Amino acid sequence: MAILSRQLPPLGTLVVFEAAYRLRNFSRAGDEVALSQASVSRQIRQLETNLGIKLFDRQRHDVVPTAEGEALAATVHLTLRELAATAGRLRESSKTSKRFTIFSDISIASYIITPVLNEFQQKHPNLQLRVLSSYDPIEIVTDNIDIAFQVGDSKDERFHTEAIADDAVFPVCSPTFAASLPTPPTINEFLKLPLLHLEDLGRGWPDWQEFLASYNVENNQKINGLTFNSYQVCLDVAERGEGIALGWARSVQSKIDEGKLVRLSDMVMQLPNSIYTYRSKLAKPNEVVEEFINTVRTHIQPVKV
Repeated sequence: MAILSRQLPPLGTLVVFEAAYRLRNFSRAGDEVALSQASVSRQIRQLETNLGIKLFDRQRHDVVPTAEGEALAATVHLTLRELAATAGRLRESSKTSKRFTIFSDISIASYIITPVLNEFQQKHPNLQLRVLSSYDPIEIVTDNIDIAFQVGDSKDERFHTEAIADDAVFPVCSPTFAASLPTPPTINEFLKLPLLHLEDLGRGWPDWQEFLASYNVENNQKINGLTFNSYQVCLDVAERGEGIALGWARSVQSKIDEGKLVRLSDMVMQLPNSIYTYRSKLAKPNEVVEEFINTVRTHIQPVKV
């Protein structure tokens, strides 16, 4: 710990730095952290001296982060956010609370979480159920959460994870786009069509390269096409007829039933152990959490492929 203390910069300066970086102004940062503009300036200088680098270019009214400041800000933001989240969880764990908070991918919330809420609430009428659904991964959410569900296992050391359901992916596009093709494409012909890509975000999501490889298509070149960091946006673009996306069977089925998207072929890539539960390792054992997971399990249907 002595070595760590020598390596770390003055911790009090990091909160001030984060505010100055975000607000681009020492005076506004001072207002946020309850310090004068002069005190903010002194703390930033102290941090710069400790690191031996310049963090901001000072302008007449505002400040602009240097490249080194940008690099530090990325780490400081994540670290402080995680520290705040952990502190919040610890505070909540010390209270007697009847609130039960569930976090989920938006797509999972619609086809796994919402169908069981009424049944679970009837069993626990005094429990205040709170459902948070977001495109953000659980790793960056700061709310105190009892149980979370998302696609993929991030291997984050802060969480106990457990697979609860399989899934599958297959090519989907708009009915208009499908009708514009003379025949359903063969697996090799997909490389010639506009493909829509989804960023992995570190969760092992399959991409077009993996999908084609599962059908023994050898392709060492990068597959061109639009790339999105939001699965829903990717599907929206496919729905507008601008390309072909890989749709997760459980979440895309509603759009297929509504006629907004169609399967472009009968090709499919099975995804065993695709949907995971996430529980904080700091949380105390909770029978309600176990009961909710079991309730979800009993309602999960086999994936339609």
